[in-house]
Amino acid sequence: MALSGARRGDRLNDGLDDLDYDVLGFMDGSEDDPDYSGSDDISEVGYLEERQEEESTDESDASEIFNDDMADFHQYLRAAHGFKKARARGRRTNDEATYSHDIRMLLSEANQKYVQMDLSAAQSIVEQIIRMDGGIYPAWKMLGEIHKEKGDEKKCFMSWFTAAHCKPKDFHLWLECARMSIHQEGPNETAIYCYNRALRANPDDISIMYDKAVLYKQVGRLDKAADGFAQLVKALPNDMSVLKEIAQIYTQLHRIPDAITFYENSIQHYKRIGLGFQGGFGWSDLNILVELYILEKKWHKAIFETKSIGRWLWGRADETFWDQIQGDDKEWDEFDDSRKVIVREYIPGKHLDSSYVMPIELRVKLGVCRLKLKHVEEALKHFKYLDRQDPSVYYDLFQEAGDALLEYKSHELALEYYGVVAALELADDPKLWSNMAKCYKEIGNIDDAEECYHAILSLYPDDVDARMKLAEIYEVSDRREEALNLVNQIIALRKQQDIAEKETLAGGQTKAATSAPTFFAAPPSRVPAKQRRAQATAAQRAEMKARKTEQTITKYRKLEYLRPRMEMGDADAVRDWLDTAGDLVDEFRNTKAFYPSERSMKFKGFATLAHRRAAKRGTDAIMQRMQHRLQEAMSFEDEELPDTEDLTQFHGLDFDSWLHVFMQYAICLTKHEDVQDAYDVFSAAKEANVFFHDHRKRFIVHVTHLACAVWVGDPDTVSDVSRFFMHNWQFQGDAYALFVVALTATRQGEEMFHHSANQKYFLRQIKAMDKAITGKNIVGAASLTAKGEDGGTFVPKNFDFTLLMVYGHMLAAGRSYIPALNYYSRAYSLDPNHPLLKLSIAIAYLHRSMQRQSDNRHWEILQSMAFLFDYHNAKEEATKAFGHWDQLQEAEYNVGRAFHQLGLSHLAIPYYERALTISDKHLSTIPGVWDVKYEAAYNLQQIYATSGNPLLAREVTSKYLVL
Repeated sequence: MALSGARRGDRLNDGLDDLDYDVLGFMDGSEDDPDYSGSDDISEVGYLEERQEEESTDESDASEIFNDDMADFHQYLRAAHGFKKARARGRRTNDEATYSHDIRMLLSEANQKYVQMDLSAAQSIVEQIIRMDGGIYPAWKMLGEIHKEKGDEKKCFMSWFTAAHCKPKDFHLWLECARMSIHQEGPNETAIYCYNRALRANPDDISIMYDKAVLYKQVGRLDKAADGFAQLVKALPNDMSVLKEIAQIYTQLHRIPDAITFYENSIQHYKRIGLGFQGGFGWSDLNILVELYILEKKWHKAIFETKSIGRWLWGRADETFWDQIQGDDKEWDEFDDSRKVIVREYIPGKHLDSSYVMPIELRVKLGVCRLKLKHVEEALKHFKYLDRQDPSVYYDLFQEAGDALLEYKSHELALEYYGVVAALELADDPKLWSNMAKCYKEIGNIDDAEECYHAILSLYPDDVDARMKLAEIYEVSDRREEALNLVNQIIALRKQQDIAEKETLAGGQTKAATSAPTFFAAPPSRVPAKQRRAQATAAQRAEMKARKTEQTITKYRKLEYLRPRMEMGDADAVRDWLDTAGDLVDEFRNTKAFYPSERSMKFKGFATLAHRRAAKRGTDAIMQRMQHRLQEAMSFEDEELPDTEDLTQFHGLDFDSWLHVFMQYAICLTKHEDVQDAYDVFSAAKEANVFFHDHRKRFIVHVTHLACAVWVGDPDTVSDVSRFFMHNWQFQGDAYALFVVALTATRQGEEMFHHSANQKYFLRQIKAMDKAITGKNIVGAASLTAKGEDGGTFVPKNFDFTLLMVYGHMLAAGRSYIPALNYYSRAYSLDPNHPLLKLSIAIAYLHRSMQRQSDNRHWEILQSMAFLFDYHNAKEEATKAFGHWDQLQEAEYNVGRAFHQLGLSHLAIPYYERALTISDKHLSTIPGVWDVKYEAAYNLQQIYATSGNPLLAREVTSKYLVL
């Protein structure tokens, strides 16, 4: 409780004018009473027949009452009544601790009056006792009972609160005070204080600990709530209700790993003792654990634990072979064995079919995780189970599936799940309608997007974000007057709200504060017909064009002036350069002549190019910029341009300069702000007809886009943009090599490299190549897309070595070694002397020999060694001919690594040592050369250490691995 002395007096004296209730003077706002040592009990005379037995028990404890802390309490009471403080003395004797005869008689009389229900007389007597001695527990307790009988809960609480301080060990009374305080005022600090005192009186009471922790959570003191539940976990380490509370609180405190640890420990406990215990681990607890993994973005872990623990919950813990299958979730196909029977260890009928059924909540989470890992087909299989569910019950799961598909940018599929929820009467979530609007905009359905924002505003007229989005739609739909009206409305309202807030903070409610509007008058009505503005005269159009040209050239010169400082990274210059370049890009982007309808199917406009940057500055900045732009645009109608094929410049700048501004703007956004903004700039450049029909300009846009994606390490975008080069330079090895180099330079590039989408794309390319060369009709072949020198379709005459080899690498990276060897063999027939291909074949055979399904390990190892030593010989000959010692070192290391993997350490050691010798003699003096000495030294050190030769291990470590 953090109450000042005056406020305490007001609260306690409210309605009790004839009594001095200021007995809380010792409280300093802390949760613990500093004057309480935890050993004070006061003997009393019972005043209710039902309490006589309890009172007699307390009376037998007379030797423990009125200790030094209660003496201090009385000192405060005496001071409050105007008396001098008594001199400090030692511990009172038993005789001093007993009530006086007068008080005992008055208590007896008050008790009799209360039993007779003469409440006024009883109240008069107890008030007389309190005036005589304010520390008499039975008097305060009875006074509270009297107020309770009269229906005055507030005064009852005040009386009992004081009584609890007179008898601190009565934890039942402290709990009653806590409950009354919550009932009267909601969760508050006073109730927390009462729970703390009750817990001090009875420190082992679990229910008090739980109620106090919940109360901390309700008042928003999450750190204290977390500490409280952590104490509960020590007493009840595997109580799932407690762990559920911890999961909720730790999530808000960003301590999710700690919550996961609690759950994982509990799972191990229940796996040891079994699931028969009441209140044990169940499906709902698994659902919470998986949600925690998802919040931590541990998609693989979430999938693995969902399937593994679910199997255990169904009593199928013995089927551990399912853990080896990570690419799909065929184990949980409900009442369908078509995919399960492929697994050799699966025995149909061993377990009930119902034991392969997963709760729909967890199944949707599995689908979300699969989608995060880009396992689209498997994710959609999980989401398909929602078709069997009642949308009115599981509407949240339909929306969760839609959210995941929206994030994956599968907008049409997302709309299918959103549409199910939107059809329900309870569809009042603004996020649902906002996400639907996003999907509609992405597929080019602007009218339905507009309807979604109108739906939000019909439910929530104050939603500023929906109004802003609607204004953006009006703007790009050439309904600028409606857009400007919305923007002006938002700006005016926000100004009034800001004034009201400032005046309120300055000194209470003012007339302006109370009269400021907090709601829009009504949602904006939809105007079906576009209002036409008056046509400008020729002179006005010429004046407008001249003014825009002058403004554009001025901004371009400003860019040139700021460029040197911007390129050096000056923060102010970067910000000014981005603002100016953004204005130019928006000016170009909002010119309809460059974006005809057939090349502009998706929703585009100002918001897609600069909305994220403006959003960082706040709503006010967004609205001000939009207001200025709309006012300027409404001065005249849209500028009419001649046929774009005849244009060589726009607003005084040639199109090469415009492209340069676009690309530099995107690069600067990538390096200094948000790459998503840069991606929007690239999209705008690709769709502009003056760039789209110029092959050189399109090439520049895509190369720059690819470079930015590599810079930020975005494998998805690298994969998508690389398709442009593989599409336009089909069956040309450099295009496929660029794909590999760019993708492997990004984070998680290896996973995207062998992603199923890329594998399918390359397989279609190979089929197209085979079809074109052999003349056979091959199903699933891609179209021929490259252009020859004569402008016609390029038809390959020879098989492309790089295409076959890269596809083999994809299959090998996905551990499909037998199919990989098939395509490696085709490439080998084209170039049998290629060293990298020989190494790839050797590695594929070696890894295949390690797989459980291998039929002849020794033969596969033999094949691997044959190609490996052929590769080694080729590198050795190249070194002798050209002095490429780094290539020979690479070969020595790879052969040693192969023997090391086979467990033939004695054969691996000489190759590792030769790799180190080459480094010492030939590579150490060459700057920038690739040197694998650290890898070779580490592996050699591991061999020595595990074979019991610490001296040699230390020697290698000291020489090569210590910096």
